Amino acid sequence: MIKLIVGKKGSGKTKAMVGMSNEAVKKTKGHVVFIDVDQSRMFQVDYRARFMHLSEYNIENENEFFGFLCGVVASNYDIDHIFIDGLMQVSKSDLEDMGRFFDRLDKLEKKFNITFVIGISWEEDEIPEFLHRYKIDKLP
Repeated sequence: MIKLIVGKKGSGKTKAMVGMSNEAVKKTKGHVVFIDVDQSRMFQVDYRARFMHLSEYNIENENEFFGFLCGVVASNYDIDHIFIDGLMQVSKSDLEDMGRFFDRLDKLEKKFNITFVIGISWEEDEIPEFLHRYKIDKLP
């Protein structure tokens, strides 16, 4: 499953995702990964989850980020959940231009049965049509 958490900047998406990842750690039999653009929330995420901050990896666009995700999945076949906060900061692209990224992510999700939860600073009513196939949770 791919789930999108959308809302304005400062609407509580990250806090919600941290809570969701901490709950996933308690309930899942597999592993949980939390990917953020920096390490500011490292101590809020349960220590049993793998916290990764992208500032260490010099990722410049969504293609490099997808390759990074494939490497994470390849290194551990027991991953059940991957939480991604700040996708738009990583991609440096407009959301409208990310169709191919989501198509590839969809294939990765189906092949390895991983739940992806992605935080996006965007208004729900402005979400591009290609993303409406995913579960969307809106925060005020």
